[in-house]
Amino acid sequence: MNQHSYLVGLIAPGAEFSVSSELHRREAERHHLRYLCRHLDSQRDFGTLLDDCRVFGFSGLSVAASADHTVEALDGLSRAAARTDTVTAVVYGADGRATGHDTGMEAFTAAFARSLPGAALSRVVQVGATGAGVSVAHALAERGVERLTLIDTDPARASALAEAVNRHAVHRPATALPAEVLDHHLKQADGLVNALPPAEESDRLAQALTESLRSDLWICDLDHSPDPGSLARAARALGCPVLQGGSMLVHATARNFQLVTGQQAHTSHMLGDFADLTAEPAAHS
Repeated sequence: MNQHSYLVGLIAPGAEFSVSSELHRREAERHHLRYLCRHLDSQRDFGTLLDDCRVFGFSGLSVAASADHTVEALDGLSRAAARTDTVTAVVYGADGRATGHDTGMEAFTAAFARSLPGAALSRVVQVGATGAGVSVAHALAERGVERLTLIDTDPARASALAEAVNRHAVHRPATALPAEVLDHHLKQADGLVNALPPAEESDRLAQALTESLRSDLWICDLDHSPDPGSLARAARALGCPVLQGGSMLVHATARNFQLVTGQQAHTSHMLGDFADLTAEPAAHS
């Protein structure tokens, strides 16, 4: 007998919860499903939270890439989650087992193909080695990037991510470098990924990114807030091809929906929903 009712927990900041829950709800309506999202406390112990959600009959969880969690608390991991040590979705099986998935790799690959088809991948610079940036770095290596330069405000984080990426890539494309060489490597790069946390938007490193833009550089800015950051604005002003983080959020939500319900999400409709949900109030008048 097919299931038609789902209870899903979302572990995300308030603004992201509002958009994600509405994306889930609208897609569920298109499939004629009952789909209830509940905002969960990201400060609670992840293992305890998993157990409580199991008891209360949750079908799954959506976990923001920035949320703290421990993969050891799960009963199993997908191939991508085991590779990145990151969990952005949890699905409860009929036996109650909680399996963790990393939807970030697949979301980036789909969003990249949609927004930046045919973009060169010889040399890519990624700034930021935490959160969704972890999944993106692994996805870039899987797509065949030849040289991936990783830079972070904490050099140790960049080194750890480079080592993790290279463990799974035969050609070992990732190199961690200090921020001082950012401008030099951007001059040779095909593309730039901004994975800096929003709290670091005003950081010197973020400012350096904006100052080093070129019109022939493609940009992936993982910030998915309704108001694009200074990097995305400057890139568009120069005519750079831009992949905005909102597209990744939509594709990740679509994959989460599919994992929970077993039904294929309509990403084109969901992208329209995202544009509607994040539009200026005047756009609805």
